[in-house]
Amino acid sequence: MLYISVFDAKDNIPIEEINRERDEWYQKGKDKTFQKMCEKIRRYEIVGKSPMRIIFVVETNNPQSINILSHHFGEGWTSVTYPAVQREIHEALEEDKYIIGGC
Repeated sequence: MLYISVFDAKDNIPIEEINRERDEWYQKGKDKTFQKMCEKIRRYEIVGKSPMRIIFVVETNNPQSINILSHHFGEGWTSVTYPAVQREIHEALEEDKYIIGGC
């Protein structure tokens, strides 16, 4: 299953706290554990966004991996995760025509 996770740092979280969380994640080897649970992981940061916004695209058959990711970010972040499907634009247009009707 494909998931899109969006994490927004809360206004009051200092960059030092974000860096401490990152260091802790790597020191405990959670990055390797998380990678083993997933087929693909892509991480993106929105440039120029303050406070920080991070987007993950995760492909996994293990929903616990999404739980691990959400808990890692802790109280300093607001997050939402959506299950997603990948479709080409022409596929979406065809489906819309079928559902809505039209030419």
